[in-house]
Amino acid sequence: MRHLVLLSAALLALAGCGTEPADAPDQSGPGEAPVATGEPQAPTGFASVYTDLDLDSCELLELETEQGSSASWRCPGFGDTPLLVEEGDGRFDLDAGVDDSGFQTIGAFNDLNDTIEWRLLDGQPVAVIFRYRDVSMETKGRTVLAVEKVGRQGAPGCRMAQIAGNTPEANQRARDFADAAVDFSCGTSEMALVGEAR
Repeated sequence: MRHLVLLSAALLALAGCGTEPADAPDQSGPGEAPVATGEPQAPTGFASVYTDLDLDSCELLELETEQGSSASWRCPGFGDTPLLVEEGDGRFDLDAGVDDSGFQTIGAFNDLNDTIEWRLLDGQPVAVIFRYRDVSMETKGRTVLAVEKVGRQGAPGCRMAQIAGNTPEANQRARDFADAAVDFSCGTSEMALVGEAR
């Protein structure tokens, strides 16, 4: 009988503790910091976040159908940093933050992929990476990654690099260019081209 009382007391003591053993594995994914309680903290250093681009969900700013086709949209981006998309003659340009008043694209008729990668430095967006899909008959299926510096009022962004989609480790190459955005001077620094990226 004494053994039953001791066993019951031990079980009650365990029930008062958490259900996970002390050495339970961390539930965060590989390479992620453990989930913290309390106030969320901004990431430090460089990091990527992803957003969707859907022109049907964007604000149509302008539409021209009489003298050739052209349109422009303001789209949700990251936080209060929007995406600005322009289309003209079957080709697209994308700016982040503010319109840079230029139209930069690849030469072929193209479309934009629907995922945007934002490169953050200490939680603040410094560049975006997006993918062009070549839809011309001659080179259909080709893709090009574009790296665009995020612009701000009084300091428009610009195209930093274009990288052929078949370049080895193209995504990492794009991130490396994006992470140099702080030192990239729009109007002075030259856009990089890697592979068949025009």
